[in-house]
Amino acid sequence: MNERDISSLNKTLTIHFPMDELGVYMHGSELDDKAIPILAKSLSILGLKLPKVPKKIVFRSRWSVPGYAPDETMSLLSIKKNNPNVEFSKLERLYENNMLSKFLWEEGFSADDLNWRELLLLCNRLVERSATDFDVFLRFALMGDETLELITN
Repeated sequence: MNERDISSLNKTLTIHFPMDELGVYMHGSELDDKAIPILAKSLSILGLKLPKVPKKIVFRSRWSVPGYAPDETMSLLSIKKNNPNVEFSKLERLYENNMLSKFLWEEGFSADDLNWRELLLLCNRLVERSATDFDVFLRFALMGDETLELITN
């Protein structure tokens, strides 16, 4: 992995990609290498198998800023469905106080064509669309069969 290229890219992006966290997924590949095959291998090493090739990446946030409408707002019932062991009243209180990541932005992509540079720029676009001032990349996760999730601080 070319650390100089990543550092240069970080200077122009809203989101910061720390080398250590990003390196877990890139496994020494370069920015122009295809991202999805390497990412799928990295996720499987971490115990997360991709059931299907992803078609989109999403970013969730607790806040939504006027003028930056989310692509979706998760309902309290859908959050309850994903958290069956949590009492509804607790989830309701957290939901109303914006303590849950209920706003979602998404970007589609073609897994066959996507290289690491494009994936990082796509992540940056998601964060910009959410009007987040500055976030630090933590990890990628799976959200559904064909969806990657960008998780930040």
